[in-house]
Amino acid sequence: MPIDPFPYGPFPTTREWYDDDPRDATTLDRLTHLVLVDGRLVDTWSEPVDGTRWQSHADRFDRELRRPEPTPPPPAPYVQALDWLSEVCGGPQAVATLSSDALTDDAIDLPTEYATPGERTRTEAVAELLDAVAARSFDPETSYAFRHALLALQRLDPDTLSRARSAAQVAGGICWAVGKANGLLAPTGPVRVGGIRDALGCSATLSTSGEIVRAGLVGFRRRSDRSHLLPRGLPDLLPLGRVDVLLGSTRERLVRVRDRAEEARTAA
Repeated sequence: MPIDPFPYGPFPTTREWYDDDPRDATTLDRLTHLVLVDGRLVDTWSEPVDGTRWQSHADRFDRELRRPEPTPPPPAPYVQALDWLSEVCGGPQAVATLSSDALTDDAIDLPTEYATPGERTRTEAVAELLDAVAARSFDPETSYAFRHALLALQRLDPDTLSRARSAAQVAGGICWAVGKANGLLAPTGPVRVGGIRDALGCSATLSTSGEIVRAGLVGFRRRSDRSHLLPRGLPDLLPLGRVDVLLGSTRERLVRVRDRAEEARTAA
């Protein structure tokens, strides 16, 4: 004969227990207890799970069922372009006042006073190497951009100069950073990185020291890798946050981007 699962008589249902409770039954019934004696079900009841040792499980189940927040739409292309320009030039004010004027040899003299004799020696050695590389592989305007980067590095982060293994390592990093900031290096530009490295006698890759130089120039300002979010039509440039390392040809391209972005913002 079949086994009676309730040999001791019927038990009240959860609904009968909580008919007078103003709370919703779905809240009350989340935790259900089953009592077995010799493998036979003899009792069952439900209660709220809140405050019990099983609440963590209920919370986890809730998280699994909760739909993720929808991804917000990306900013408008003109917003992305202006944000990128701000990162390249060093802020909205620098973008607003940006002109296409070429760099000149104004304000590129080396300092006359240094904190230590070693700092003077290192700075002068780096400057000499940069001038030689510019004369061999670039042009006079690029040498001015190199010098501006060196002076900014010496002023803002002199440890980058002093801690480098050699003057050639610093010079290679400046060439890489400024070259990438202006789109001069292959594959986007005409100058091979290997040629610069050979001219300086550097054994390490220039990108390693170049990222150190970039960090010294950018400092604690925002740095991001958002190339996959940028609208099409922007030049592939390394943001250094400084206008004084940008060539006139680079500035001209950036001015066009700024003007088109401003037109789009006005029309939005």
